[in-house]
Amino acid sequence: MLELCILKVDDPGCFWGRIVKGAGVCVEDPKEYEELHIQMNLFYHKVNLDIEKMRLPSLEEGQVCVVYSGALKSWCRAVLESLFQGADGCQALCFLVDHAKVLAPLEKFLQLPFWVRKFQLSGIHPMTLQVSDSLEKAELVPSSHWDTSATRYFRNLLQASTLMEAVLCDEQAESTAVELYLTIENMKLYCILCYTFCVCINIYSIITQTYIYIYITEVMEVLLPGAEVVLKMTLSACENESSHTHCVWSQALSQWSYSRPGVTECYCWPMVARGCDTLIVSSNGDDPLSYLPPFLTHLTHLMLSSVYSTLTSHTGPIAVILCPGWKKSQHLSDMLEISAARSLNPLTILVGHRREEAKSVKIKNCQLLVTTPFSLVRLLVFHTFLFLRLCHLVLDEVDVLYTRAPEEMSTILQHFEKVAASEERTSMPRQIIAAGRRWSHHAETLLTEHMRDPCVIITAPEEAALYGKVHQIVLLCLDDTKISTLPLCLNFASDVAQKTLIITNSMDEVEQVFTAVSSRGLFAWKLHEKLIYQFDVIIDQWRKVNDPGTHIVLVTTNHCVKALDIQDATCIVHYGFPSTPKQFGQRLFYMSKNFGNLSDKKLSHSAKSVLLLSEYNASHINGILRYMERANAVIPHELQDFAKGVMQAKEKQKAQRPLCSHLKSFGFCRWSSVCPDRHTVDPVQDAPQHINSRTITVSHYEFTLSAFSLYISGKKDGYNSLAAQMAEHYAIERLHATKVVEGGIYALQEEDVYHRVRVQAVMERGERLFYSVLVCFLDEGHQKEVKAHQLLILPSQFQILPPQAVEIIVCRVQPIDGEVDWNPKVSIQKIKGVQHQGKIVLCLGNTVWVDPMVRITSMPGLKTTINEYDIHSEILATGMGTNNPQHVVLLRELCQRADVEKIPCTM
Repeated sequence: MLELCILKVDDPGCFWGRIVKGAGVCVEDPKEYEELHIQMNLFYHKVNLDIEKMRLPSLEEGQVCVVYSGALKSWCRAVLESLFQGADGCQALCFLVDHAKVLAPLEKFLQLPFWVRKFQLSGIHPMTLQVSDSLEKAELVPSSHWDTSATRYFRNLLQASTLMEAVLCDEQAESTAVELYLTIENMKLYCILCYTFCVCINIYSIITQTYIYIYITEVMEVLLPGAEVVLKMTLSACENESSHTHCVWSQALSQWSYSRPGVTECYCWPMVARGCDTLIVSSNGDDPLSYLPPFLTHLTHLMLSSVYSTLTSHTGPIAVILCPGWKKSQHLSDMLEISAARSLNPLTILVGHRREEAKSVKIKNCQLLVTTPFSLVRLLVFHTFLFLRLCHLVLDEVDVLYTRAPEEMSTILQHFEKVAASEERTSMPRQIIAAGRRWSHHAETLLTEHMRDPCVIITAPEEAALYGKVHQIVLLCLDDTKISTLPLCLNFASDVAQKTLIITNSMDEVEQVFTAVSSRGLFAWKLHEKLIYQFDVIIDQWRKVNDPGTHIVLVTTNHCVKALDIQDATCIVHYGFPSTPKQFGQRLFYMSKNFGNLSDKKLSHSAKSVLLLSEYNASHINGILRYMERANAVIPHELQDFAKGVMQAKEKQKAQRPLCSHLKSFGFCRWSSVCPDRHTVDPVQDAPQHINSRTITVSHYEFTLSAFSLYISGKKDGYNSLAAQMAEHYAIERLHATKVVEGGIYALQEEDVYHRVRVQAVMERGERLFYSVLVCFLDEGHQKEVKAHQLLILPSQFQILPPQAVEIIVCRVQPIDGEVDWNPKVSIQKIKGVQHQGKIVLCLGNTVWVDPMVRITSMPGLKTTINEYDIHSEILATGMGTNNPQHVVLLRELCQRADVEKIPCTM
């Protein structure tokens, strides 16, 4: 039996209510409808809502729409009952509102079922008293409508009842019959009720009533989610290209899983294709697709047009793409292979420290070169004449380039300027394209000193605020004292008009802050989800404040401020802490009209952002400090001390994480503040497991400069026994793992041998039939990607023995050019598969550091051995490695800071 709440009665055959409780019935949560109501009001109250784009192409009876009820001061879902011609033109009769304008509902506003539903009495039909012409006889006969007395009687029963219950019966075209039970003075009466799902009602409007008339010109069309206006852009340079080129580009974009241009591409692609100097800063600025398609198209078009035909006195590339590292260069090279750039003969060149290597480089018939700043500077030393045709310079991840190689970038740009300024280049194209994720002072220098009439595209608001030199202030306070700290954020005496937005995270905070601000005598407004009907009044007042010395303060919430379309605030006070960097950027954008512009030197930078930081926001302190440093903001000492304390607390939370791989390989970690692994030595986890060995035999060498030994200290027999026991076990019982988790230990069969493996990562399945996992062979040391269904359950008795493979790290060497990953050139063929011996200088857990590690060869017929080569020297000889003398020193300092007993450092 269902419990009902009846809200409105037309007659016994038509009344409205909602289900409150019932077994087997999903009762709608009132909070969901309250949130729906808030979202509808925020959307349809938007100041910049384009009414024309939402007009309905035609009107039909029963059409769902959204109307504004003046009595409720709210937008409501409703239905068009009928259309007719009125005195003032074509009008629509809309059910359950009293006066309104009509808009189309977004699809997301129709996802919740309509809360109020239609009922009618089942098994009961309207009757009327029919009297004969002679007035001698009267009888009850069926009627088309209910008598008013029946309706009044039914309403009286409902008003007197304390409980309304129903049982579902038949379903009709517009209703479903139910039996109705009313409890009156502890007595249950029986009626019959019909239950229907009506698509035209909303709880916020049904309580009040009737019919209204709406002008057809105010009815808008439905706007579905995801149907936002997509900019249709055609690059003029592509219009003359062949259909073959178009086909190649289509295939390339398909392989890159590229669907359509985003906001950034819609702005920057036309500028790049026209040959303009372009600076791009966006969240996907590290993706080459933000500039590559129009750039290659433009370059190919110029080549076909023989624009560069006058540059015949020299050879060499006409375009260079600079990448921050060898991995990005390789990735870009792979993209060029499947793009329409083959006619440009793209070439990737990476050279190391060896002068002979740079001197012997040959560049023939290459129009597009991909390299790094370090490699290009080394090439310029010996091959300056090969870069005299350079017309296009692309800086991929420009923020990272300047961070890693500021001097090299300066040298390259000076060369580019010198070449472009030569007399024979006066009519030649000249273009610089820079793309990155972050704005920096280096980007400002690039923009002002090296670009001509540049187009600057910044789609990340928080980065635009850095470009606009918004004054950033952070106030550290306790959560209980935020109200008392608030006056420090407000400038009470100023000669210019001030518009301050105080943004909170809840309606309660709005009320508290508004009271505090008003008590200071400032002209203040408040706006939250229950005051949305004041939108027009508040925004009108906001726009009128332009007189010098005036100051208006608007206290509002995150949800409401989005609909106001404010862009001219002079100060943003983050009373409620922004939950994400994106939300922080959105708030800063409300001051965008007051951002500084590098092209306007006279503009005073009056925008200010004040962030109140309490103890509840400690987890965000590192990100805040990094942003403040980039904004050249003054950072209080107490904030720096607070950040250090948070960092120490976070490091303690990593106690169960493995020791950072970069820390082990190089003695330091560049990203310790964001790295998920541990950066301190733990006496328990890092207790040495191989302290009895002075030397170690290495028979398998990994390209990452971590080597793995097949056996140590006579343990080979124990592991051979383990392999035999595993084979015997799986000959009897062979159970496949049904659930594979990261970090889990399983067994894997390869031919007739069973291996213990640990799952390092679970790959995304995508369109493949089976999903794959990356596993590490515990007793061999190498990694491999295998199918998840190949893994077997490993009994606990086989997990007891520690891994046979030992991680061995060669000391005092690191990659060149600030890289953290080793170039494949370091993988020397003569090292692989050959046994080496190394002297252990440090041991932590299952990792040992060796210095030196050499290849020892015995002389035939003699008891003498010779050292063929030293691994350290061989790595340096490739030109891709450099000395790192502080490697072991830094690791030993870590051990001392951890107050660990002298872990064997010299053996």
